[in-house]
Amino acid sequence: MKKLKQKFFIKKEKLFLLFMCILSLTIFITLTAAAAEIELEQPEYQSFKLGNGLQVMVFPDHSIPLLRYSIYYNVGSIDEKEGQTGISHFLEHLMFLGTENLPEGEIDDLISSVGGQLNAATSFDYTYYYHEVPSSMLELVMALESDRMQNLRFNKEEINREREVIKQERRMRTENNIFSRGFEEIKAEAFPDSYLEHNVIGWLEDINNISKAELKNYYQRYYSPNNALIVVSGDVEAEAVKNLAQKYYADYQSENIVRKYFELPEQNEEKTHKVHLQTNVPYALQLYKIPPADNLEVAALEIFIDILANNQSSRLKEKLQKEEGIILDSGAFMYPLRTESFALVYFIPSNQNVVEQAQQAFDRELQKVFAEGITTQEFEMVKKQYQKSLIFSQRNIYSAASNYALSTLRFNKTDLIAEKIDYINSLSKEEVVQIAQKYFNQNQRTKGYILPKNKGGAQQ
Repeated sequence: MKKLKQKFFIKKEKLFLLFMCILSLTIFITLTAAAAEIELEQPEYQSFKLGNGLQVMVFPDHSIPLLRYSIYYNVGSIDEKEGQTGISHFLEHLMFLGTENLPEGEIDDLISSVGGQLNAATSFDYTYYYHEVPSSMLELVMALESDRMQNLRFNKEEINREREVIKQERRMRTENNIFSRGFEEIKAEAFPDSYLEHNVIGWLEDINNISKAELKNYYQRYYSPNNALIVVSGDVEAEAVKNLAQKYYADYQSENIVRKYFELPEQNEEKTHKVHLQTNVPYALQLYKIPPADNLEVAALEIFIDILANNQSSRLKEKLQKEEGIILDSGAFMYPLRTESFALVYFIPSNQNVVEQAQQAFDRELQKVFAEGITTQEFEMVKKQYQKSLIFSQRNIYSAASNYALSTLRFNKTDLIAEKIDYINSLSKEEVVQIAQKYFNQNQRTKGYILPKNKGGAQQ
């Protein structure tokens, strides 16, 4: 019996040593992988420009017989004049109401009949339209978008009908959404009299007053070949795309586009704005100015906000939510554009009586990070997540083409994603904190609060 026990303990000891060896090897491999530089897959593509300034990029991928045809216009809500806010988004709606050659609904019917789909979106600094169709339908979508670039129909009755659709969209997405409604007002206070004062959908008063003539002038100025970028990705050949682009777009005239001067108002002291709405849940928002998207420090800020507020193990969730219980949740967003833009950090106080306490706790945590730095563990975890998201975005041909399109449209450069990867590979946790201190400056912050409106109309 004694020999049996001894044999058992010897086996147990060997198993323990084997386990420790495997664990050590695993840790070594993990650390080696973490230290290794991540390389980015670069999709093959060809690009060319027509004589009228129209840019075209082609990303071949013959794995399946489908293609995505996208056309980007270098215009968005930041380009809008006072009194015309929302006109970029309004025009996007009109692009589906037919042309001088095709009645309303015909474009949708044609694309649906070949098993395709189409959609569009308006952003702060661009508008784009896309079709996903069988690759044999390349000429069809080329012809349709060529027609929409030059021959859009402006019918007063249709415009007024669509105006009501847009107003309903605004009510649903902004006015009836407590966070969106409060955020809209707080952002306007943060960036008054600037291109960021209004949201993409525009102010209701402007939506009501935008005229047919204003829409047509805006269309003729910005929907021109020298302000557009066509991106074709999927089962296509560059030569075929080039020939069709010449056929359908080469005769269009370019426009002289004069950009407005983009500058955010200078801010030297913290601002605070309160919005009282019918809500039981308070929100606290922090808005900070950030540089244009081609500034690589934006990538460091994206890592920082994940460490601060987004991850389940972020500083705010661990300390203010799980430990102190004074917030219900936290989060952060970046809005990188071709101009200076903003970052938003928000948290939800557990009730309206702890809003100030939660704000003080947020400031304390932020200053603690600035003073003590971030740990290697949290930095490496978020850094790898960020790298992985960039790499995965390049493995899908459609998203890779979109990455290249936006950096080309905004900055006339195609290697921004590669630059980001190189930058992140060499970035240290100390640099992340230094960059965050530079932009998350209290004197350049706007604090905003969405607070419950008291019964009887009284406000806090």
